[in-house]
Amino acid sequence: MDKGSKSKDPHEARSSCSRRDFVRTSATAVLGTSLLSRGALASSLVTAAGGERPVLHIIGHSHIDAAWLWPWTDSSDVVLTTFRSALDRMQETPGFKYSHSSMIHYQWVEKADPKMFAEILARIQEGRWEVVGGWPVEPDCNIPSTESFARHCLYGKTYASRKLQTDVNVGFNPDSFGHAAGLPTILKNAGYKYYVFLRPQEHEGVLPRLFWWEGSDGSRIMTYRIYGSYDWLAKNLTDAASHSFPSGCHHGAFFLGVGDHGGAVTKAQLQEIVARQTDSTLPELRWSTLREFFTSVEQSISVADLPVMRGELQHHARGCYSACGEEKFQNRRAEHELFNAESVALISTLSQGRSYPGTELAGAWERVLFNQFHDVLAGTSLYSDYQNARDGIGYACQIAMETSRPALEALAKQVDLHDVPEGAVFAYNPLPWRRKALLEFHYQTNTTTEHFSYLKARDGSQTPLQMRPSDSMTDFYPRLSSWVDLPACGYKVFTLERGAQSVAAAYSQYTTVSDNSFGIKSLRAPDGTELLAANLGLVVIGDKSDTWAHGVAAFRQELGRPTFISSRIVEDGSVTRVTRQKLKWQSSDIMVDIAEFSANDAIELRFVINWQEHEQILKLEVPTAFHSPRVFAKVPGAALERTANGNEEPYQDWVALQGSRNEQDYVLALANSATYSYDCLDGLLRTVLIRSAPYARHYPNKVAEDGIAAWQDQGRQERTFWLLRAKGIYTDLFLDREARSLQTPAGYVLDSRHRGDQPWERSYLEVSPSQVEVLAIKQAEGGGPPLLRFQERSGQHTLVRIISPLFNLSQGLSLLPWELKTISLLPSQVKTTSIMESNGTG
Repeated sequence: MDKGSKSKDPHEARSSCSRRDFVRTSATAVLGTSLLSRGALASSLVTAAGGERPVLHIIGHSHIDAAWLWPWTDSSDVVLTTFRSALDRMQETPGFKYSHSSMIHYQWVEKADPKMFAEILARIQEGRWEVVGGWPVEPDCNIPSTESFARHCLYGKTYASRKLQTDVNVGFNPDSFGHAAGLPTILKNAGYKYYVFLRPQEHEGVLPRLFWWEGSDGSRIMTYRIYGSYDWLAKNLTDAASHSFPSGCHHGAFFLGVGDHGGAVTKAQLQEIVARQTDSTLPELRWSTLREFFTSVEQSISVADLPVMRGELQHHARGCYSACGEEKFQNRRAEHELFNAESVALISTLSQGRSYPGTELAGAWERVLFNQFHDVLAGTSLYSDYQNARDGIGYACQIAMETSRPALEALAKQVDLHDVPEGAVFAYNPLPWRRKALLEFHYQTNTTTEHFSYLKARDGSQTPLQMRPSDSMTDFYPRLSSWVDLPACGYKVFTLERGAQSVAAAYSQYTTVSDNSFGIKSLRAPDGTELLAANLGLVVIGDKSDTWAHGVAAFRQELGRPTFISSRIVEDGSVTRVTRQKLKWQSSDIMVDIAEFSANDAIELRFVINWQEHEQILKLEVPTAFHSPRVFAKVPGAALERTANGNEEPYQDWVALQGSRNEQDYVLALANSATYSYDCLDGLLRTVLIRSAPYARHYPNKVAEDGIAAWQDQGRQERTFWLLRAKGIYTDLFLDREARSLQTPAGYVLDSRHRGDQPWERSYLEVSPSQVEVLAIKQAEGGGPPLLRFQERSGQHTLVRIISPLFNLSQGLSLLPWELKTISLLPSQVKTTSIMESNGTG
């Protein structure tokens, strides 16, 4: 680990440890508390509780990772044996209760052992088996999108309601590596009342044992932080109980069991608890569930007086924000492909009477959600697990394409093109706001005639068209590129034309690309104010930490900077000007295309890297001219202002620095295609391009010297960013929409002459203003009405306007700051629903 970023972590002194031991050791060793004797424990608790005998709720539990150091198929086996063991223990021990999350585990049992599934249902009805969490898996809680978390609630709770006949209102993610600030907003909207977590642990952050966790919109969830471990042994009872009671409350929780391949709560553990239940020097040891625990708390104290915590619950294992970048890229890709597929499928269904592929799309989403399991998406699983994840994510993306393509083509065939002289392009915008979108397609050229040079709309207006290098090593099908003005959630048809253009290219005069070093040497605001203190940079950082980067707060051990080789303009047309730069670092080759656009003020950085290094991190540096800027970053369900202290932080689509120049506010932002980790120290912003950690190396184990270890993100890696700037504050850039534009080029159909009854341009749905982020456009599950989900993203009271000719609809709705809302679209009206879409409770 790097000097200066190494924490005093108790795990570093251990020669080897299991995950369970790793979790437990931190709680006791770092706190350095002297553990109380049984008598002293009971005495102190009784005093704290005002004379009442305290109650320690014994929560039977077995944490089972869906895939980690083994494939998911092994986890399926473990679930079957663990559930069998839990049911047997219930038969043997009257009163024993068991709590378990992860709806995918129940699905495995339902399919493989229907008889045991029926036994579980009976125990649920009896009140001795509690279903918690209510999500398909316990996911990473930093990387999934806001909509992904909504789908965890929707699909998981719907399964629990329909198949397990229970409503889940206890959120449960004990093993996730930190928790995003927007989760209370999402959970409350889906009908949750409570939340339980473990990480960050005591040595990683000071938090109350029990508190209200408040989202940016004011939503509150009563939240309990587990002490020490989610799978304690009975022998740990006295030690753990001394820290398991919230301040001023005589109800605490103790999680008893053996997880993963341990086989649930054992006979010996239960026998020890039963024997100690008669010990009057201990708290009352009560078989319980999490819902019973929270209900007891609510009945025993004034919960209105609990402390309120706002923002994210961090940090644990900061390397998980960047480990296995390829998996994170594929996850982001699937999220966007499914949004686009649902959007166009719904429009095609409503406008043409087609069947909405709801079952197929839900199945695709479920594959994505499964692979958001915290060890998989965080990048800490086996190399072989990522082969399985690749297949699952690939399945989801294939379903998205198979459902969206016929829907798009069906829309195109309804347009009247009977008088088109040559080819036409049907360009589609799946996003519900009017925008200039990048349209790129391959088209066969005829070498005997002049190349196509522009697109022409029905009204005669021209849009420049540029021939760009093909991805192939041929000249048969060049890539044609244009920035086209498209209607909101709609289409526009263009004909392909030859000849001189009436519109000349115009590039920004406020950007200077370096010709003798990496990057951009000057980036100015529209009024000419310089926003960079120096050239953009690339830096390589040494990283000897484990895959999680346990105990590391910041990556700051600089090894050097890639050697600059060349810079030359490779494209200079009417649409795009591209400067290609090449660099070298040890055994790795780095190429970046810096693209300027005639129709977009963003500066694009597209990296193509052949990475061959181990235990190194490659970062992009943006040295802003701001002194002590404010730093804002997008996270699921919120945007956060963070301190610029140089520590590694998670983010999603964008990060922005807002500072003062000449007593005026300016903002410089970095939007990304699929990157999740940044740091900022004063005015220097850095984001991870590649972190080449070994797969599944857990401290203190060393990297094998026989060369057999698999390393993450080797070979060809691609990363894309937009640099965006403005005079003003960060919300003036509407960064959520800018990032979506980067990530969502125009869809298209290459078409020819045919008849139809639709015009050349049409908008089906528009949502404004720009600070409203649209999360989903879909049909309700089970064939319900069309739905729209969105969130206010500026922190201001906003009137959202929804316009849809399909529904004869033009309606305004008031949104509170950061409010998350789901509405049903009905003829001439809208109806507010929730994330649950009227499926199940919540």
